[in-house]
Amino acid sequence: MKKVLFINFLVFITILFLIEFFVRVSFDITPQGVSKGIRDETKNPIFNFPNISNKKVFGKKVYTDENGFRVSDNFIKKDDTLEEIFFVGGSVTFGSGVTQSNTFSGILEKELSKHKIFNASVIGSNIENNLQIIDEKINSKNLKYIFVNFALDDLDNLNNFKKNNTQNTKKNNNSSFIERMRNNRVLIYINNFIRSKSVTYVFMKGIFLNSNERYYQYAINSFNENNINALNLIMKKYSEKNKKLKNKMIFLMIPYSFQISDKNCNKNDFAETIIENKIINSNLKLIKFKDKFCNDDNKSQIFLKYDPGHLSEYGHTLVAKILKNEIM
Repeated sequence: MKKVLFINFLVFITILFLIEFFVRVSFDITPQGVSKGIRDETKNPIFNFPNISNKKVFGKKVYTDENGFRVSDNFIKKDDTLEEIFFVGGSVTFGSGVTQSNTFSGILEKELSKHKIFNASVIGSNIENNLQIIDEKINSKNLKYIFVNFALDDLDNLNNFKKNNTQNTKKNNNSSFIERMRNNRVLIYINNFIRSKSVTYVFMKGIFLNSNERYYQYAINSFNENNINALNLIMKKYSEKNKKLKNKMIFLMIPYSFQISDKNCNKNDFAETIIENKIINSNLKLIKFKDKFCNDDNKSQIFLKYDPGHLSEYGHTLVAKILKNEIM
């Protein structure tokens, strides 16, 4: 009996390995794991550890300089007298699943030889943490621009929301079964482990769980009254900071895959409208990418396969092209 069980177990494992091998060979799918030791969460703002050289994000090696800014593996410092451009944001701006040299900041670093480009993004950063990064990590000397990506999920985990929302306990007690499962630590660990190792898992989730719409829906659920009120305070601080920087701050709106589907290209959802209004009403400049993405002949290639939120190399190239015209 034990021998039969052992043989069946071996057959099962072999089948799993064969499926994994087939999917890896046949499809260009990126594992979605993030190595420990990328983000320093012991400090405020949350930022990258300095001098990283042996970690991976979505299967790609990550390197940072002494400041914690993401750099390419063959990074060479430029002249300190050059004008400096900083990119601040979360995982999209960081370039999860893409080497730094192929991110839009990395491409611009190569093409704009008369500027110094810095990727000051942090995986999981939100609109509040981004402002703290600007305050504490960016020197205004030689500054030309700071580009801040306002992602659709940037209202998650706002400190102001945590401090002011007295309904958290009640909300959690009445949360749905799916929400409780999503917040279960054991399931979070299992999910993170499997998706970091198996492209088959990513493939199956993309096929059966309608990840495009689900990822989008989860993000816009954060646009509740408490978070929007917190956003008003944060955008006021951005406006004040921008004045001190002599209007050198520019916001970016890079959409999700679901937002550039044929049915969504000709309309703004309420979250997009809120973001746009908050930025413009704060007297801040905004560059929107949705129309460019929607009208691109290869828009199906803009995002990583079965990843509705992170740009592919092609997507980063497209963003870099648009930004280069803005900078020049």
